[in-house]
Amino acid sequence: MSRYSSLATHRMGRRGLLKAGGAMAAAGALTPMTFAIREAGAQDVTTITMWGNHPEWADAMGEIIAAFESVEPTVQIDFSAVTSDQYGAKIQTAIQGGETSDIFGDQEGSVIVRVRAGGELPFIDVTDRVDVSGLTDTARGQVEVDGVVYGCPLAAYTVGLAINNQVFADAGVVPPTTWDELTATCEALKSAGVAAPIVLGGKDWVHPYFMYIGLASSVLRPEGVEAVRQGTKSLSDPDVVSAVQLLVDLMPYYNAGFEATDYTTAKAIFANGQGAMMVAGTTDYTGYYQVNPDADLSFVAWPGPGPDMTATTTGFELLYTVSAFSDTEKQDAAAKFVNWLATVEAQQMVMDKISLAVHKDITESVDPIRTETIAASRGVDVPVWYAVPELNGSVIATQDNHGGLWTGRISPQEFSDIQQAAVVPSGAATPTA
Repeated sequence: MSRYSSLATHRMGRRGLLKAGGAMAAAGALTPMTFAIREAGAQDVTTITMWGNHPEWADAMGEIIAAFESVEPTVQIDFSAVTSDQYGAKIQTAIQGGETSDIFGDQEGSVIVRVRAGGELPFIDVTDRVDVSGLTDTARGQVEVDGVVYGCPLAAYTVGLAINNQVFADAGVVPPTTWDELTATCEALKSAGVAAPIVLGGKDWVHPYFMYIGLASSVLRPEGVEAVRQGTKSLSDPDVVSAVQLLVDLMPYYNAGFEATDYTTAKAIFANGQGAMMVAGTTDYTGYYQVNPDADLSFVAWPGPGPDMTATTTGFELLYTVSAFSDTEKQDAAAKFVNWLATVEAQQMVMDKISLAVHKDITESVDPIRTETIAASRGVDVPVWYAVPELNGSVIATQDNHGGLWTGRISPQEFSDIQQAAVVPSGAATPTA
């Protein structure tokens, strides 16, 4: 038994009273979208739980889980999902209450942050039970810290702009590649009667955050992002502030009432052809096509401040680990799934049904959008900021302050100063001031 699984067993005794409260809190946060794959048989079966953050993937996840259960008939998985904007609060409540799902999906960047912070972890060491040798280096870096393996990412995703091809064709415009072209394209679309040249869900932090880091990354490039991580460049520098200024300058082209539009509603507006462009990751297209199966969509990289300066940002979906709060039997069952998730078989299903695979031997998909995404990311691509420890604070900085940009309470420079203050340069113990 590993050091972490032994620790988990000890915690179960100490936290027994917390579990009941945690279970109630978790249940209260759960949406009705829940399913389980059941297989008849005389064998003893261990039923374990698994949470997700994309309800629109219910069918695809059901197929993936069914494939696993066909090779591991002694394990059954109850899968439940809430939306991405609700998931962070859900797992924090669950961790505090000592009652996470047995297959615990941590958010990207969080495994390395938790391990480096020290203290008790909500997941266990699975080095001897999960083979990550086939994963890409970046995927492996999300779940392996100092040689210790903690899990496997479900999938990767690349973020840029989703394009509604029919809306563009009707307006006689083409996707932009520079900031000037982006503004000009928005004006042309608006003149052609398009109500929302850019669809933005401004109520939640998700869309403003990814649009900010996408535009800023087109300025910084990989070397600039690395310099910010090392503390030799600042997000408060004028060239990076210009990306925030662009966010504000584009406000006349966002959907009406964007400040009060949530993530899910924004996706529906775009999918139904009421908007021309939208910040989107690989995984968003599943939801678009569920809203409108006939949508004609494509994917392009973020326009840059000048010619040949487009960029994409790439990150990871949930990092599936084995819960430290589960008993030994359920931990063993959960480890079987996490290990299977890292295989070519599982990751090819992920590539074809959900998003980009994290296995280095998989490069093709039956989905044309994923092919476009792979092509776009072969240019300039940087990590999603919250996937790296030094920039992890950018999420909270955006969540707490993006609304001020729309009202004018916070200037682009002030927003950038807040972002820089949240950076923890390599080797520093606290954020920069």
